[in-house]
Amino acid sequence: MALTKKTWMKSGLVLGLVGGILAGCTGGSGGSEKAEGESGRGNITSTIYDRGAVPSGMGTIEDNMWSKWINENGPANVKYTAVPRWESQSKLNVLFASGSAPDVIFEFGTPIRNTLFNQKQLMPLDELIENSSVEYKALMEKYPQLKKAGIKSDGKLYEVGRMNEVFPLTSFFIREDWLEKLNLEVPTSEEEMLAVAKAFTENDPDGNGADDTYGIGGFQFGDTAGLFRYMFNANWVNVEDGEIVVGPNHMKEATAFKRALYEAGVVDKDFLTDKDGAKAKQDFLNGKIGMYAAMTSDYTGFAAKELDTLMQNVPEAKLKVIALPTTSVGQYTMVWNNPVQMTAVVNARAKNPEAVMQYIDFLTKTETGRTFKNGFEGTHYTLNDQGCPRISDQEKYKQEISWAGDYAMMYSRLEEGKCGYTEMLFSEEIPSQKEGLRLFKEAREVYMTDLPVGEGVTHSEHMPQLPKELQVKLTNVTTAINDIFTRSIIGGSKYTVEQAAEEAQQKWEQGGGPEIETWYKDWWNKEKDNVLVWDDFYEIYEQQQADFKKSE
Repeated sequence: MALTKKTWMKSGLVLGLVGGILAGCTGGSGGSEKAEGESGRGNITSTIYDRGAVPSGMGTIEDNMWSKWINENGPANVKYTAVPRWESQSKLNVLFASGSAPDVIFEFGTPIRNTLFNQKQLMPLDELIENSSVEYKALMEKYPQLKKAGIKSDGKLYEVGRMNEVFPLTSFFIREDWLEKLNLEVPTSEEEMLAVAKAFTENDPDGNGADDTYGIGGFQFGDTAGLFRYMFNANWVNVEDGEIVVGPNHMKEATAFKRALYEAGVVDKDFLTDKDGAKAKQDFLNGKIGMYAAMTSDYTGFAAKELDTLMQNVPEAKLKVIALPTTSVGQYTMVWNNPVQMTAVVNARAKNPEAVMQYIDFLTKTETGRTFKNGFEGTHYTLNDQGCPRISDQEKYKQEISWAGDYAMMYSRLEEGKCGYTEMLFSEEIPSQKEGLRLFKEAREVYMTDLPVGEGVTHSEHMPQLPKELQVKLTNVTTAINDIFTRSIIGGSKYTVEQAAEEAQQKWEQGGGPEIETWYKDWWNKEKDNVLVWDDFYEIYEQQQADFKKSE
């Protein structure tokens, strides 16, 4: 059935009157009381994240206009159980312990899904998909990586998910107008980066005659969005020459460079007190920082907020996305978005697996996800010159659509064609959006390369879960070692990086490092052929870009 406004109207759920309709409805299954077999529809149960975001008058996350719409238009009668978004582990523990866990569990957290598998709470889906699926089966055939990501250690498929667009999650910006004013080139090495940072700090690039600029900002907060970790591939678990290497990898080299920047005075001396990065971000937006890395997982949001603020505060500012400079341990590229995201598992005790699979197929359909994303044409959006949806009534969208995204956790946005790609989401008539699109394309060109990604083995969502005891040890020892290296940045002659590296290694050995290393190596030796790595993601990126060009 096409998911159109007409279908919606037939169901009696006129959007403008939905608040009144909800007031008279009861029952978590959205008021659909048909017995199984009456119309060939099965009765199933499903989790849904509760983010506390349902607007007043729209019901609850379990019983609202969208749950009713699913039950009117989908293949099964679905009753929802709310799971608090940031407390899902404890909620699911209670549900499974009491025998009341729903048939379908939607969960972004890889460790949580892994725990359910280890507890033998999940149903293998190989035969179910083969015999009962159409939509998801086709998506898995198009992207074999989707199947690979869903397979657990016993060789069976337990997880289903969606395909996402591959793009850089972080961008490293430099003030190109400052480079031009000071007659400098884009830095390509540690040494050049330090020299440019010094010039930005000392040579008054903003021309106001005051000593109020810094070469690099966001020094403390996540290493300015992970900049130095990615530059040096300084991760606790890395792959080198096909083998797992576990421990404080490359952290000595990364710390030595950070110390050189600190001692040169090109970063805020009070960086330790800026733990959430708020001051550095404000300095960047006020035009006082020459190099700054920012999370850009939502580039349109970055353009609408941060970039728009910078352009208003400092109209002459011109940003450029630059590659990570070459370091003493090699050259790496920024981390990418995870294109193969597992989002759901099925309860081993589900009574009607076929109905569950039909529901998963319904959610996999492009038109279903597109409806949750945009609402209905003429009511919530119109089509622009490219034929892509643009929200026409922001208030109505906020009230009726904006909170419904978790119903679309099976939605592979790029299956829409060109309208699903990020670069089609910018409104170029808005200056900051036009500039944001330019920077997004620049970031993709700079970071989507065959250089090794400075994030270790793979995206964190594809990393395995340590046993609880080892996870506690890893958390404790990494926290201690990070503190050791931070002290050496400001330690001067009293505490050098060499001393820190020696102490960090001792801490690693004494804090459970060898046990952790053994566990990861065993995992890698057994599972490496089933692990999606950055090379797999790069293949997906190339496939997606080819699809986009065909759709233009």
